[in-house]
Amino acid sequence: MTAAPRPPLVATDLRVESAETLDQFRNLQTAWQDLEARDPEGTVYLSWDWLAPIFAANPGRWRVLTVWHDQKLVCVFPMKLRVHWSTTRLELQTEIEAAGRLNYSEYTGFLCDPAHQGMALSVLATHVKSLPWVRLSLKYEDSQARAATFMDAFSDAEFSSRNKGYVINDGSTDNLVCPRVALPASFDAYLDGLGKNMRQKMRRFGRKYLDSGALRLIWADQVDADAGIEQLLQHWMIKWSPSKGKANARKAVHTYRKMLMQAADQGLLRMPMLWQDERCLGALGHVVDPRHKRIHFIVAGRDETVSGNFVGPLLHAQSVRWGIENGYRSYDLCHGNEPYKFTYGAVATRVNFFSIRRRNLSQSDTVLDPKSAPQALNRLIGFLEQNQQENALIAANQLQQVIG
Repeated sequence: MTAAPRPPLVATDLRVESAETLDQFRNLQTAWQDLEARDPEGTVYLSWDWLAPIFAANPGRWRVLTVWHDQKLVCVFPMKLRVHWSTTRLELQTEIEAAGRLNYSEYTGFLCDPAHQGMALSVLATHVKSLPWVRLSLKYEDSQARAATFMDAFSDAEFSSRNKGYVINDGSTDNLVCPRVALPASFDAYLDGLGKNMRQKMRRFGRKYLDSGALRLIWADQVDADAGIEQLLQHWMIKWSPSKGKANARKAVHTYRKMLMQAADQGLLRMPMLWQDERCLGALGHVVDPRHKRIHFIVAGRDETVSGNFVGPLLHAQSVRWGIENGYRSYDLCHGNEPYKFTYGAVATRVNFFSIRRRNLSQSDTVLDPKSAPQALNRLIGFLEQNQQENALIAANQLQQVIG
């Protein structure tokens, strides 16, 4: 006898809960990791382990919404809360972003059980509507349909929703395109799938520089990750400071360092370095995803005085080789459609960047989340330090209203 079909899931089968403290987040660990195992579209950046140190380092700046079916966790939305000062409405406003961006995680979004995905996202969206905020935006959301399902729950009458573009380098690079290489069963098969010129280069470079012993390859994650990261970022800083400016370059270096150090602490860093005697010619920083068998290329740094374009291809080739030999299925060159990435056999995939904004706000609408009170207080102090007394008074009145 065949089992009777399960009745369609309805909203009353699901409930939404909120985790706002580290203890509440830690209590989710078992259920969260069980959900990770059921989600084929998950990423290392949505894992409990990856987010735990990020939340610990950023108290008061995050919230996690969870959707439950009975005792089973079926959807997770990790949120970052930021406070924005509106110069048009003269008020502090809460904006929602992806929590992973607190540490500039490469990908963001929702963790979902496919069996409950559609209704869970709808119920989640309904709860999100009830919170005080003005704008919600998720950059680098990486799923097939979750962003669209979530956005559909926000009516056009009350909300303005749109998918956004994101280009950098004076419009020459689409940063929502993520070139990815599907890794075959062997390194030879990978090389055979490349264009003739790149295939010949990789084989020639391997023989000339590695097989001959002229250069040596080390994996800094297995030797001295801290020193390897600093060497990589030193090369990166020298190359990019002239075009980006020293201040912006230092900010980027700080961001890369935080991400790579977190990966190293969690055993998720993969960093090949190419050496000539005591001279580092270049290095690549990767975050690996053992569950989903993906390697995420994050940043490269090389000695710009080295002649010949062999450092990058050689390091990427050896990273791909390592990935294939260790059962990885994807080599992700991450954000940006720079032409060189496609010479490694990558295929363009696109991630989402969507924004939802409330329409027709009235003066009585509450737009500052109580969870944002510490950030709001910092803004108030900033107004006082800048002698902006009127703005400080407005901020103080808002704080009084939200914290009672």
